[in-house]
Amino acid sequence: MANPVDIAQLSPAERLQLIEQLWESLQRPQDVEITDAQRLELERRDAAYTSGEMETYSEQEVFDALKNRARR
Repeated sequence: MANPVDIAQLSPAERLQLIEQLWESLQRPQDVEITDAQRLELERRDAAYTSGEMETYSEQEVFDALKNRARR
């Protein structure tokens, strides 16, 4: 690891920025190797989403659920 960080010492904003940087570093699919089983699962989920059989949630519903979970 280039710059080890004590995550607990970061502010929420700094942690979100770190998450964003990590996520963006994985945005190139060729950089992430997946197994055949993972590829098949991704294809299954994509087909379920595309066909409308997968239950989906709005951004607001996800954020509300996370906030409620954090309050417990």
